[in-house]
Amino acid sequence: MDLLAQSFNLIVCPNGIDCNFGHLVLLARNLINAMILISTFLAAAAFAYAGVVLLASGGSENAKNDAKKIFTKVLIGYLWILGAWLLVYTITSVLLVDGFSLLGSPR
Repeated sequence: MDLLAQSFNLIVCPNGIDCNFGHLVLLARNLINAMILISTFLAAAAFAYAGVVLLASGGSENAKNDAKKIFTKVLIGYLWILGAWLLVYTITSVLLVDGFSLLGSPR
């Protein structure tokens, strides 16, 4: 489990003790990036499954329609995931800028 956390950069605090809000935002960003990577592989597997269903349909209209529904649903879901990622990535990019404060400019 520790290797998985290291491969996705989920350990963001330098020594595990000195954490601040920036580290929390960075952890959320890295976690979301890891989930995007996993969802990409899952979407590819779902597209492959739909392709197999389409190829194995043997001319059956029901099987073709089922495969097309799978393609459509996976594509729409993956586009939603990427859109949400873009929104979160943009927001966290603003929050991770040095000197950013919700309460005003630091003095």
